Amino acid sequence: MGDRLKDRIAIVTGSSSGIGKATALRMADEGAAVCVVANRNTEGGEATAEELHELGHRSLFVQADVSVASDCERILEAVLSAFGRVDVLVNNAGITRTQPLSELDEELWDRTIDTNLKSAYLMSRLVIPDMLQRGQGSVVNISSVHAVSTVPGGSAYAASKAGLCGLTRGLAVEFGTRGIRFNCVLPGTIDISLHNRRNVAVDRTTWAPRRNDAQVMGRTGSPDEVAAAICFLASDDASFINGESLTVDGGLLTLLRDH
Repeated sequence: MGDRLKDRIAIVTGSSSGIGKATALRMADEGAAVCVVANRNTEGGEATAEELHELGHRSLFVQADVSVASDCERILEAVLSAFGRVDVLVNNAGITRTQPLSELDEELWDRTIDTNLKSAYLMSRLVIPDMLQRGQGSVVNISSVHAVSTVPGGSAYAASKAGLCGLTRGLAVEFGTRGIRFNCVLPGTIDISLHNRRNVAVDRTTWAPRRNDAQVMGRTGSPDEVAAAICFLASDDASFINGESLTVDGGLLTLLRDH
């Protein structure tokens, strides 16, 4: 496909299926060695890493809960042991739950914030020292259009995804002069079934209504289309893009704003 990420070492969390899997495959096709990370769907994570290996790419699978600091440390240790450094981090792991506030208990709120937002803080904090040693690195956080415009019952999910955008901006300002770029991708309605070939539970990274008449382009997006944007931001082609929130939604938010 290309060599935009040639010899880069990438970590992609939540890469057992959907956008995460598409990103892992795309980054490998563009030359990167990829650490696949998954928690509940270990079968899918192992399958992604094996697929990369069969295609001739360097890959590694780590089962980890990225909302837990000690698990995040294991990921970094495994990557440094296998590949020696980290060049790219994609914080994609997430859960989607829509629940009216009256039914939104503290446990679900905490789990949503921890999985979707705290995990990005934990993983970023860990990889930054290695990136600073070499004066370069790229972190891409996967948010959602729900950071901007959401649905009834989407308060916890929207808060976690809006927090990712804020975290991205803050870290971009903090480390921009030190060679590390932080950007954010906001997917819209994505048909993750295109990369869910196994009959297993998956972590959804976006809430997705199935009605194509709600889409400006008359269709939902594919994980590959989001992965292309992620890989662009991770590469040197985006060397002067920092602190950006890139919407990949086929114009969905434009429609919502006009109605």
